[in-house]
Amino acid sequence: MQIYKRPKIKLESFEKALNKAVLSQKEEEIIDYIRYTGVFSQTSLTKDLRLKPKPPVLSIICEACRKIGLYMPNHFSEVRKWSATISEHGVRWDGDLICSTAKNIDGLPLTPEAGTSPYEILVVHKELFTGLG
Repeated sequence: MQIYKRPKIKLESFEKALNKAVLSQKEEEIIDYIRYTGVFSQTSLTKDLRLKPKPPVLSIICEACRKIGLYMPNHFSEVRKWSATISEHGVRWDGDLICSTAKNIDGLPLTPEAGTSPYEILVVHKELFTGLG
């Protein structure tokens, strides 16, 4: 399977789509939080935002990304293609619109499966990070 470079989008285009998407208050809070903190895990996000464990927060992120993706369909389609290429099993994850699995200095994913972290560690895409602004 060919690996593509991650599709990037201008912040203004993302913000327009985000503003048009009809997100729930919980989805908005999650998106704002991950864009501000930059690095997180499902466990830290659930704890920090005092979310219930069901539905899993990563599922909520996917649903929010689908809603945002409706307003930038070409970019979202490209992200989905890219997502499948970086997946060990060729499966796309819609949350890749906003964030992806972090990697360590050796390029290994920070996941339990890779033996590098007790939880999957995710990182927001640089162009969407708001924590320094």
